[in-house]
Parts: sequence; C-alpha cells; structure tokens
Amino acid sequence: MDTTYLLYFGMLAVLIVAAIYLIVRDLNAAKPSAAADDETPRLSTLPFAGEQTVPDGMSERFDYRFRELIYQSGIDIVPEAAFLVMVFCGLVTGGGVFLWRDDLLMAVLAFVPGFVAPYVYYVVRRNGRMKMLRELLPGSMETISRAVRAGETLDQAIDVTGKSTMEPLGVEWRRTARHLDMGLSMPAAMKSMTKRAPLMELRILSTALNVQRRTGGNLGATLDRLSHVIRDRLSYQRSFQAATGASRMATILIALAGPLVFTYMMIFQPDYMGQFFNLPGGTTLLAVAGVLQVIGLTWVFGLLRNDY
Repeated sequence: MDTTYLLYFGMLAVLIVAAIYLIVRDLNAAKPSAAADDETPRLSTLPFAGEQTVPDGMSERFDYRFRELIYQSGIDIVPEAAFLVMVFCGLVTGGGVFLWRDDLLMAVLAFVPGFVAPYVYYVVRRNGRMKMLRELLPGSMETISRAVRAGETLDQAIDVTGKSTMEPLGVEWRRTARHLDMGLSMPAAMKSMTKRAPLMELRILSTALNVQRRTGGNLGATLDRLSHVIRDRLSYQRSFQAATGASRMATILIALAGPLVFTYMMIFQPDYMGQFFNLPGGTTLLAVAGVLQVIGLTWVFGLLRNDY
C-alpha cells in the first residue's frame, strides 16, 4: 500500500509540474510584445491547415483529431498541455476516491469521468465557437460586399472585414488576410480557413470566392445572395431546435440517468453493486447494458440531427 501511494503521488507530481510548465510557457508566449503595433490585431500561434491530411494509423488519427479539436475550440493552449489537463483531472478524481474509499477499482472508475470531463468541455467549447462563427458569417459577408462595392480589392476587403468583425470570426479573417499577404493563393488561404472552421456555409463562401477570383463576376451581388441564404438556414435551424427542444432534453436526461445512478451506487453502496462483478454473468450484463444504451442514444440523436 505504501508503494502504491508513493507511485501515485509521484506520477501526480510529475504531471502537475509538466502541466504548470506548459501553461506558463503558453501564457508567456501569448503576451503581446511591447514593440507590436497597437492597431494590428494579435494572432495566436496556429499551424497552417491547408495541406494537412488525416493519417492512416489509429493513434496518429486520434492525435490528429485531438489537435484539430483544440485548434477549432479557440483555446489558446497547445494540444499537449490540453491532454495533460485531462490526465491531471482524472488523477485528481481517481486519487480522491482512492484516498476516501481505499478501493482501487472505484478509483479507476472515478478516473474515467475526471479524464473525460475536460474533453467534454473542449467539445462544448468547439461547438459553441462554431455556432458563433455561423451567426457572424452573414454580417461579415455583407461587410466584404460593401468593401468591394466601395472599390477595394478582395484581399483588402478581407483585411477590413477581419478588423471590423467581432470575435471569434474576426481572428479567422485576419489569419486569412495574413496568409494572403504572405503570398498564398485565395484557394489555399480559404482551404486553411475552412479546416479551422469546418462549416458548410463557410465552404460555400470559399467556393464563391475562388470562382470569382478565377472567372470574375459581380462579387457584391453574389455575397448578398449568399448572406440571405445563410440567414434563412439559421432561421430554420432555430425553429427546428425550438420544436425539438423537449425531445432533446428528455433524451439527455435518459442518457444521464443510468450512469449517474451507477456512479451513486458504486460510491455509496459498493457491496450491492459489487455483486455484478462477482457473479458469473454480472460483468456481461453491464457490458450489454452499456452497448445498448450507446446504440439507443446514437439512434435517437441521429433522428434529431438537422443537416439542412
């Protein structure tokens, strides 16, 4: 038991030191320099996403998806530090339960929700950011249209839009303007932007800008029509969410009921729940119940999904 305590606290101390070092390093790197121009918006460090492809290996694919999640969530932290935060939260919850109940199995079970909780936060943060980008996109398209009608070039219109648009869409337009200033083509810059913000509306806008750059045409009228179409899509999605709000809330409550009751029984009545692990078919029943619940929730959320 003493060796287990020493091993656990040793790993915890190493991860805490590593997480603090990475967070402090990122915060120091994110501070604006004194020589920076106050009128120039600051851009956080973000790799160019135009030519990235999904790797073939499972571990490499997980690493790629996790990095993509962190970049799309807008959190100014490197993926390595974000993963260490997940491990740290899991060790805190698992270690707390282990010190409280002195049960290794319960500690492992408590580690899982602590480890997953930051990941859920990243996903919620990413979804909220994508929603804000979608809401701000029609207004930014109208800004580009007005700038083009005023005699600005497309590159200048994108730069003006990046400085006048609210966050988080403004920083994406500023990154695109910076890519264009460095000599990237419009298709490459817009491809990078759609990788950072994978929205159907943004892909449509990217196609329109690329076609206009190649063949010409009335860009102002095209952007005005696209902004009206996107506003109609947003209005429909709001109506759909309002109509299905009760069903989605009931689904979430049903989804949380089983895991919450299982966690409560494992913590406060471990002897009763321990019979599932001691009986010959107990573990099989728990596994089957978990698989059926995942299948049912996937089916219900698939019915409530709106792809318009």
